[in-house]
Amino acid sequence: MTKTVLLFVFVGLAGLLAPVSAQDKPVVAMIGTGTLAGTFGPAITRAGYRVVYGSREPARESVRALVARTGSKAAAASQREATAGAQIVVLAVPRTVLDDVTDNLGELDGKIVVDVSGGLKRVATDGYLELVPGPTGSERIQSRHPTARVVRVNLPLMTFFVDPLLVGTPPTVLIAGNDPRAREAVAQLIFDLGLNPWDAGPLRFSQVFDAMNTMGLVPAQQGRVEGYELRLMPSAPLSCFTDVSELFGFGRPKELDDVRPFPRREQPIPCEEWRRRLGW
Repeated sequence: MTKTVLLFVFVGLAGLLAPVSAQDKPVVAMIGTGTLAGTFGPAITRAGYRVVYGSREPARESVRALVARTGSKAAAASQREATAGAQIVVLAVPRTVLDDVTDNLGELDGKIVVDVSGGLKRVATDGYLELVPGPTGSERIQSRHPTARVVRVNLPLMTFFVDPLLVGTPPTVLIAGNDPRAREAVAQLIFDLGLNPWDAGPLRFSQVFDAMNTMGLVPAQQGRVEGYELRLMPSAPLSCFTDVSELFGFGRPKELDDVRPFPRREQPIPCEEWRRRLGW
């Protein structure tokens, strides 16, 4: 290999390994200035993103204090102004006002709109919580704003924004949305926060998130002082040993040619290694 070729190789690798600058990262509009936004927003700026808090009263003292605490990459504006200047819009507002707030954000065409709200719950006859049937908040937002690219993120406990390694390993964050490139952009944001994103496919699977979260409240309802986070661990892929399409009878997803790999901290284990471990 000539010195010239080697030089091009090293330059190319340097470009691949260089960190993405703040100028290259999307601007994030954080709609809301409450507890969630006040924890999520600073974590996003620490990851190198610019954050604009969208508030009904951007000049309010508490909002100015939040911007100051968030740092030099933060600002505040009206909710419409924050949305207009951002590529990713995070809805950090209570579920009860989710529709009204989203409807008043202005033009959402092509924007990535991130919903982190939970499902509507009620007390069942056995005393446990159950989900109220119907579409998730994310599905409702997508139906009301069909040109937006809605992504549902199943966030962990807020303390993981401050310390992703609180329990020694980052939790898994499920991400669902109908646009694979929007999922990819949000996955990169979650990865940059020190958490592990996982592709949960189309937005309809946000219903699974709500069911899991409701089930996750069982220990608290039973009076047990226990908390749990989701962490997916690597396992032997069935596709290493059988034709999974034939086994489960599924077809070819329409988005397959556009599916993007999520960032990950460890390389997947190859089939050869799984076969060796299992004695195949």
